[in-house]
Amino acid sequence: MSLICILPFAGLSASPTELVFFRSADSLRAAGLIDDAIIAYEYAAYTAINNLTRTKALVNKADCLLEKDRIGQSELTLSRLNYFGLNDSLQYEARYKSALYSYLNKNFEESIAQFKMIQQFLPIEYSINSKPLYALALNETREWTEAKEQLHTWGKYHFSEDTAVMNDFNARINETYQVKNHPKLKDLDKAQVWAQLLPGTGQLYSGYFFDAAFTSVMVLSGIGIAAYGVLVAKYYVTGILLGYGVFQQFYLGGQKRSEFLANERNYKKERAYNDLLKEVIIKYSKTKKAQF
Repeated sequence: MSLICILPFAGLSASPTELVFFRSADSLRAAGLIDDAIIAYEYAAYTAINNLTRTKALVNKADCLLEKDRIGQSELTLSRLNYFGLNDSLQYEARYKSALYSYLNKNFEESIAQFKMIQQFLPIEYSINSKPLYALALNETREWTEAKEQLHTWGKYHFSEDTAVMNDFNARINETYQVKNHPKLKDLDKAQVWAQLLPGTGQLYSGYFFDAAFTSVMVLSGIGIAAYGVLVAKYYVTGILLGYGVFQQFYLGGQKRSEFLANERNYKKERAYNDLLKEVIIKYSKTKKAQF
């Protein structure tokens, strides 16, 4: 599914030279010469005096970069935008794509910030249209309650002429976003404390039994080596140093490992839940009146 909102290019109050540069870049893009078009749009943006021309050139350059799977550079390009003096449609296109590319680049906080700007500075119809993607970004930062509210607002507007679809949408959103369905996340501090108190239990708390068993065995082995060296072999210094080395490595390593595994477990749970939410949002965004 494409989440990119394609809007008509508003007329530019630009000099003939600016338009020549811009149209040259458009021609290169239309011919499939994307790398050349990227350079041409950058030149058009660099030489533009009019902010409308500059904005459209940067937006088009970001689109071309996305076509080349250079998502990070797409986001970085749109971070250079100056929104002063833009008409509503162009400002929405620029902010929406900036939010979209930040979302695709997993910079969810920046994506959310752009959606808040849309809500604050643009008419309601623009804010409404952006809410499904806004909800997707909110899901990624665990703001599920806020995401649900944004989707209800969107559904109320887009399905207002079809009560059956609206009721089905609201019921599905309420069911999927129930608090009981939210991922039960592991506490990173608790995992580390358990690992400090009893080696292996931090990994066990995170849900990794064999990892926990291995750490426990190695820590006990360190103690065993030290005891054998001192009590049996009578190599006091060697036994203590060797045993302590093994003990310390797996005791301290187990604490770091516990935090890492708790993070990994949380990521898997969040990913599964957010992917389910994404499927629901995309399904309804494809129905009647949905606009992106």
